[in-house]
Amino acid sequence: MSKFFSIKGVFTPKHLAAMAMLLGVRTILNLPFLTIYLGPSFKLITFAYITDALCAMLFGPVAGLAFGFAGDFIGFLASAGTGGAYFPGFALSEMLTCLIFACFFYKKAIKVPQVIAAWMINLAVVLLGLNSLWLILMYGMDAGAVFTVARLVSNLVQAPIHIVILALLLPRVRQLTERHRLL
Repeated sequence: MSKFFSIKGVFTPKHLAAMAMLLGVRTILNLPFLTIYLGPSFKLITFAYITDALCAMLFGPVAGLAFGFAGDFIGFLASAGTGGAYFPGFALSEMLTCLIFACFFYKKAIKVPQVIAAWMINLAVVLLGLNSLWLILMYGMDAGAVFTVARLVSNLVQAPIHIVILALLLPRVRQLTERHRLL
């Protein structure tokens, strides 16, 4: 377990440059014009999770935790607050998402069952669990309940799409980075 959370060799200049590029892509994918919102601070559709999974797969849990925090904070700054006030709970959610993805993808062969498991755990714990809690804390129980129902429907409809994207993309990126010794 201690080797899993080791920072040795994680934050090399080459890795930091790759993480910075992923962070830039994540920021663009999270911009308001590429995200469909249903009310303030409630993203209905976004694809920023792809970069979270890539970072976690390529660099592990420690880099994933840092990436999740940086991604949330920089994404908020880049959106100029269009999603509402900054709430640090969402940074914790992003960090946990990256940690979940690292547990399933870091230094492991990517198979469809593990992609499904990773996504469903992320869906239950982060997207429907913590993020719903943050919305309740921010907007009150009634608004939070409305957002939770909308989140449930939205995420269940989108889950197969997100799972297919990750199942197709992650193995190919891993193969590319290993074949060409990119990282």
